[in-house]
Amino acid sequence: MTVLSEITEAEATGEIAAIYGEVRHAYAAPYVSSLLRHLATRPGLLEWIWQVMRPAFTSGALQHAGWSRVDVSGLPSLPPLSAGELAGLGVSRSDIALIDTVCRTFTRVSPVNLVLAGCIARLVTGQVELCASAPEPADRPLPAALPQLPGMVPWEQCDAGMRATLAVFQTDLAGEAFVPGLYRILARWPGYLARVADDLGPMLRDPAVCGECERVADRIVDATPEILAGLKPPASPPPLDEHGVKLVLDALATYRGTSPQMAGFGTLLLDALPQH
Repeated sequence: MTVLSEITEAEATGEIAAIYGEVRHAYAAPYVSSLLRHLATRPGLLEWIWQVMRPAFTSGALQHAGWSRVDVSGLPSLPPLSAGELAGLGVSRSDIALIDTVCRTFTRVSPVNLVLAGCIARLVTGQVELCASAPEPADRPLPAALPQLPGMVPWEQCDAGMRATLAVFQTDLAGEAFVPGLYRILARWPGYLARVADDLGPMLRDPAVCGECERVADRIVDATPEILAGLKPPASPPPLDEHGVKLVLDALATYRGTSPQMAGFGTLLLDALPQH
């Protein structure tokens, strides 16, 4: 199972831990995404990024830019599931609320990260001419923070049947097989995940649908210039040499490869739940 190197929330200390706390508040989500945990492994980089990007987060401009651009109208919807159907799949009414929270969390975090990744890519490559070309945006209120998520099902605890189901959601991450965390958490409800695999699996392999997911993500990333326009240019260059810039861009591209599923398919899963 492929994962990027990272400083976990439990391992974080000092300024990194303080930034992680601000990130959780800014995202109104219960965790710090793997993208930021990975960037934190590069000395001084997350601190440099956060110094530049913090105003866009504290105003809520970046978050709302990402959330407002999620448009799944071009994607085929998933069959709606009633509470009775979900009960037959081993999902109780309280489980429905938990699954709703899981899907809502991933769809909340992913659009924000897509905009942030677009900004970082421009900043580390020196495209600072985009900064400070427009007034700072007005403050936008954030939604209530989402509750803590259940953990992902450990791979070693998955039997052959579950591994086969998870393989339906397998994607390429830096040239290796990877199953996005959304589905690893939903594996706590094997019957439900199997149904999702039946409904969503064909779409995951449909070039037209995958292309539309890319357009969903591209529309979100297109908010990058408007966010940078309201920020001050960095006071110093990024703490990266040429090779480090390449590695960061590779990491951003890796994250970009899995984000369309979270922004697009995660929204479809949310919409298919009852009482949404």
